[in-house]
Amino acid sequence: MYEKKPFSQLRSQLVIAFLASTLGIAIAIGIPVVLLINRQAASQTRLLLDQATLTTQASLAREESDLQNLALLISQRPTLKQYVEQNNSASINSYLDTLRKSVNLDLLIVCDGDHRLIGASTGSESAELCRVEDQSGYLPASAGHDSLLFATGDVQNTSASYKVFLGKNLPSVLTQLQQETGLLYMLRETGQAIASSNNVLNVSSLPASGEARVRGVDGKIYAINQIVLNSNLDLVGALNVEEQVQTQNELSRTLILGLVFIVLVAFVLALWLSQRISSPLNHLATVAADFSHGNLRSPVTIQSGTWEIGQLANTLEDARVALQHSMDQLQSEKTWVEHILNSIVEGILTMDGQNQITFASAGMSRIAGVELEEMIGQKIDDIFLPVESEISLSNQLPAAGQQQNILVKLQNGQEKLLSISRARLVPPEARSSSDALVIRDVSNEEYIHRFLGDFLANITHEFRTPLAALEASSELLLDNLHELSVEELEELLSSLNLGIVDLQTLIDNLIEAASIEAGRFKVSQRPVAFDSILADALKIILPLAEKYKLRLETTSPGEKSVLVLADHRRTVQVLVNLLSNAVKHSPEYGLIQVKYYGTCEQLCVEVRDQGSGIPLDTRPLLFKRFATLNASAGKAMHGTGLGLSVVKAIVEAQGGEVGLLDPDQADRGASFWFTLPLVKETGQ
Repeated sequence: MYEKKPFSQLRSQLVIAFLASTLGIAIAIGIPVVLLINRQAASQTRLLLDQATLTTQASLAREESDLQNLALLISQRPTLKQYVEQNNSASINSYLDTLRKSVNLDLLIVCDGDHRLIGASTGSESAELCRVEDQSGYLPASAGHDSLLFATGDVQNTSASYKVFLGKNLPSVLTQLQQETGLLYMLRETGQAIASSNNVLNVSSLPASGEARVRGVDGKIYAINQIVLNSNLDLVGALNVEEQVQTQNELSRTLILGLVFIVLVAFVLALWLSQRISSPLNHLATVAADFSHGNLRSPVTIQSGTWEIGQLANTLEDARVALQHSMDQLQSEKTWVEHILNSIVEGILTMDGQNQITFASAGMSRIAGVELEEMIGQKIDDIFLPVESEISLSNQLPAAGQQQNILVKLQNGQEKLLSISRARLVPPEARSSSDALVIRDVSNEEYIHRFLGDFLANITHEFRTPLAALEASSELLLDNLHELSVEELEELLSSLNLGIVDLQTLIDNLIEAASIEAGRFKVSQRPVAFDSILADALKIILPLAEKYKLRLETTSPGEKSVLVLADHRRTVQVLVNLLSNAVKHSPEYGLIQVKYYGTCEQLCVEVRDQGSGIPLDTRPLLFKRFATLNASAGKAMHGTGLGLSVVKAIVEAQGGEVGLLDPDQADRGASFWFTLPLVKETGQ
């Protein structure tokens, strides 16, 4: 039996319960959210600072590496060696001063084997630096110089031992780092600040070990991090987090005020509702609320002494049973239909007369990259955007019963080609109709179709050009053999040879690419003189270079032959591919250089041309298959895009590396390099 309680008691219980639950929810949501905001802000600040610190460390490492490379290059300059051997101090000082200014150094000196200063650029006369034993690193400030980032290089092939010492002032390096990373920097020596990229930080408030945050002279908050350079020097990086702190405080304050407002609104609402509720009507309202939310499982069990309320309860129970039966049938059919639609790869959606989406399948969500819940109710033109100045998708849809391919842009910026079919749905006894679209993503099919067409066109062109030349030369030989002079015969035979070389190179690249793709690519490495590999490659490429009036120049480390562990035929193919690219991209009467020199365990080979260079945006695609670049004017503009990918596969299969050097400012030509393992001498 339903127990009737006094109205005042029920009202009090409702108000207390409603207010308590609201407060509990507010506290349960507010406290974790505030903590989450604080933790997220601190985590984001630390992440930004760590990323900037990593960038700083990478920049310092790159600067140190550049100095090491520069020291090696300076130490190998013939003019410097000559002045050192002549012990001409005036010439050495003048040469070093000019060299220091040209390479933007702050210090450049030359020391002998006894750690004595024998030459220095202007402002670099610090003999104590000659006693530094390290190859590179950081030096604290001392008499005669500031804190330095330095590197040394030995002067070779002289009668005595000498070394070059060069360096940059760390304060100037800090200024450059601030522009790159956005951090403020302070250089400290044994805990005392000696240089700063900005005077905002308060030196006296900065502890030796560093704090998570400090307040600068300008009153702003900075997050700091410490980078240890050596035992005496460390670098403190500071990130301005004043804006993040203010945003964090504003979010927390706004959240708290919003929760307080919600609690007040809930309290007022509870008072108003409690005044309008009585015992039996409260139960009927609860049952009706369950019905509105789809809860038809619970029976209506309201009992009341009032006949009208009892009849209303019985009527509601009959309606609940009938609705439950109908809902079960509809849910079963709906589940089955949704299962079928979601199992279809193509996307299916329906939209009303205002182009708003009323239904979307799982396939539609995969194609659009948008969750189903977010799609329902949106216009189709907001999901699929027009490409550049194209008209909206709703104005491009095909007629009912037809199909059309349409290029669209997704919300993430990705472009896709969609095949769209349209059907018109007119429900019975409905005043308005809706449209159903079946959408299939055909972007990959279109891409593969274009890719195969372009590749076949390039292959056809690459075969047709040398074959046409071979055909023309052979016809001339057959028709006018007895009338041709020796020079004309040599020219025709040279043309035939070039055509054969082009075809052989193309076929070799195609064969190697096929073997790489099939996983059957192998190399047969044996000790071989690199001079013989280079000679065979030059023999193949020389006629092509002469045709375009190009000069070939080779530079070796010495007269002694260098033995490498390599596959002779495939290494020749590597050089031929690189030299062929150099010929294609070199201007007439240009110079193509082949340099090679040995390191500890590898031979480094460099092929340099004087062409227009390679744009930065195309460099990541250089060694990928089917990537092609335009050649110089007057030469072939096609290619299979296999040459450099084959070069990379052959070099790496032999334990080497391949890459592209940055161009010089005076000559923007491309400079490719690769390495080969050296044959270790007996006894090593």
